[in-house]
Amino acid sequence: MGLIQSILGKAKFKTNAGKYLEFELNEGGKDNMGKIHIQNDFVRIEMNADEFIEFSSTIINGANKLIQLKNIKLD
Repeated sequence: MGLIQSILGKAKFKTNAGKYLEFELNEGGKDNMGKIHIQNDFVRIEMNADEFIEFSSTIINGANKLIQLKNIKLD
């Protein structure tokens, strides 16, 4: 754990078991590398910046493939 530098994003849900999803950027620890936390009221994932970039790219690529596969039209 570390000191939160900023909340990168937060979504609140009214009808989902997870009431929110939050992205935090935390100050670095011993290695002085910042950590990114993706968390809600029942799970928490911690990763460094390189891991977050890889994770984010995977999510974006998956979404793009789903859009193409399902022929989803974006306005």
